Amino acid sequence: MKLGLDSYSFHRFYGETTAWETLPETKWSLRDFFDFCDAERITLASIQTSYMPSDDEVIREVARWMQVSPEEREIVFTWGHPNGYNGGKNLEAHASVLHYLTLAAKVGATQMRIVLGNQKNFHDSISQRHEILRPQLREVAALASKLGLRLSIENHADFPVMRLVELIDSIGNPALGLCLDTGNAKRVGDDHFELLRTLDLERVFMIQLKETLCLPGHEAPTGWWPTVYYGEGDTHADQCLAILRERNFNDPVVIELSNLNTGLEEIDVAKQAIAFTRKELAKS
Repeated sequence: MKLGLDSYSFHRFYGETTAWETLPETKWSLRDFFDFCDAERITLASIQTSYMPSDDEVIREVARWMQVSPEEREIVFTWGHPNGYNGGKNLEAHASVLHYLTLAAKVGATQMRIVLGNQKNFHDSISQRHEILRPQLREVAALASKLGLRLSIENHADFPVMRLVELIDSIGNPALGLCLDTGNAKRVGDDHFELLRTLDLERVFMIQLKETLCLPGHEAPTGWWPTVYYGEGDTHADQCLAILRERNFNDPVVIELSNLNTGLEEIDVAKQAIAFTRKELAKS
């Protein structure tokens, strides 16, 4: 398994806050994220398209980061924050997906992860969303295949995981797979351990590893599920990784911090999460 880090972990540094956060003084560029990855010996950088500068700057910065160790380093694009296609209500977003897929191929990315909606879409009709989104997914999967990229769809608290898998399977394109977010699975009531044990891992292109708390009164998908230090939450990142080790999972495991629990800071939690995950991955 290859350890990665997603730039959403530092969303406040890019000017974004959730209902439970305030803006810090710190402001980051794409280069700042790459520099943090360097400092923490992260060789897989997952970068959010919503925080990207111009295409030309992305091409320059990715090339600069990759040239240090092109055999070891890997880039993944993450598209669609905060709600992607909004459950089929924002089909205009389709052009953006096609654009960033093309850019991902241009910079040598290996995969692009997308989202179809978010927690606010969870109670929308699943069958209607499948029907609306299927033509768009066929087109983007075909383009990904043509470009030699993997395209993964994240469970973004918008679907129960197996209903998302059903949609992915209906497309019938091997270039299209699942990005399993452990925190979002628990957030919608799925048994994320059982999913890790039973999913066809050939169709899981990436694990997004979270460590969150389930707080009283916030059990719904739209509640507050804050990130805590890894190993101290209800998602039990160590148990997730143990299952993946047992099943010989070989694709990326990417750390993503959502909004943090009260009193925590991004840099500290990210460093702890990386050290924790690296130690767990090293176990036999």
